[in-house]
Amino acid sequence: MQSFWKHIEDKAFSDMPSVEVVIWDVVKIVVFYLLARLIIRAGIRVMKRMLAMHARMESRRKATLESLFANVIRYTVYFVFVVQVLAIFHVNISAILAGAGIVGVAVGFGAQSLVKDVITGLFILFEDQYAVGDTVQINGFTGTVVSIGVRLTRVQAWTGEVQVIPNGQITTITNFSRTYSTAVIDITVPYDSDVNDVKSVMEHVLNTMKREQPDVLTGDIHVLGVQEMSNSTVVVRATAICAPTKNSSVQREAQERIKEALDALQRTEAEGGYAHGAGELATE
Repeated sequence: MQSFWKHIEDKAFSDMPSVEVVIWDVVKIVVFYLLARLIIRAGIRVMKRMLAMHARMESRRKATLESLFANVIRYTVYFVFVVQVLAIFHVNISAILAGAGIVGVAVGFGAQSLVKDVITGLFILFEDQYAVGDTVQINGFTGTVVSIGVRLTRVQAWTGEVQVIPNGQITTITNFSRTYSTAVIDITVPYDSDVNDVKSVMEHVLNTMKREQPDVLTGDIHVLGVQEMSNSTVVVRATAICAPTKNSSVQREAQERIKEALDALQRTEAEGGYAHGAGELATE
């Protein structure tokens, strides 16, 4: 019995590496670890410089991309580091990689939609297609972007409901917040109204609004004239170039002011000073 345990002990110690080999293996592991840390630090620095070149990218989106790419760099480098450490201990790496490959293929087939969502989300973030706070129309749903993730985009309509859209299902995007908007002001008046007086009132009101709100009405104002006619009414149209997404509020305010001005003009006409009142509105 003693000879049996002696044989086991001799066999175990005979397979152990020498002290020099152990020390050398530890040194290689430390060197690989330090090298991995340096590669991660350099990769993250290069990635941040590349993202800094996109000046229009909002800080929240830039932080999301930095965190995402930093994790990708870390996981990739540490995976290579673990593989090298296992190789130092003479572990069969090829079998492990083959098994990981089979598992990866199985997971890939089972999570195709998730992978598509993530890849599309990366393109949306990197290309700056829209940002939080933008007014957009995505797949026919219009609202304000409240959050952008790597997998999901959340859009809130002006009535309050929130649409959660997987990035991989986004097919069409219309962004209303990147360029100017146009306010279309249509005023319906009786058929026998003097169109020139109505046009003068509209031009006066819109020019007054532009002087008062230069950051809202940022472009040209055009009183186009008669847009439609019927047996009893005439529609007179004007347009105004506005800041992004401000066209609706400008249209409502302009219609209200024009209505008040036309009422004042009608009262002046009733009092017998029609021509004088119209001239004042046109020249103020």
